[in-house]
Amino acid sequence: MNPIRFFAIVLILSFSMVSCGIIGSDNPCEKYIEKQRMIDILTEAYLLEAHISHQQTATNIRDSLPHLYGGLLQKYNVTAEQFELAFECYMLDRILMNNVLDEVLSNLSIARSKADEKKEEEEIEEDAISTDTIPANIILN
Repeated sequence: MNPIRFFAIVLILSFSMVSCGIIGSDNPCEKYIEKQRMIDILTEAYLLEAHISHQQTATNIRDSLPHLYGGLLQKYNVTAEQFELAFECYMLDRILMNNVLDEVLSNLSIARSKADEKKEEEEIEEDAISTDTIPANIILN
């Protein structure tokens, strides 16, 4: 094979692979959903699942899951097909998926801390209101 022809073929293949996202990207899954958006979607999905699992009285809430997840994906301007392709892609790269899940876990921990702080503040306010008594000088008058 002619060296110039071989070089031309290699050059064309290289350009093709770069343009398709096969090489040249640290995260090939970003062609579907970029990493930070995937982290945000998964964080909200876990929060949504946690909320649903605590709704024991609403038995038919599971029937509305497609609608709830549809709203979540719509919020991030992502189709269900895009999400499925991206999720499959992220799952194929164990290290990348572990990084994504580590950040999701961090986000969930932060959300939990904020929720705990808010709950403590509300309990302090309730205690202050319930222990608030009428001042003695008002009673004596």
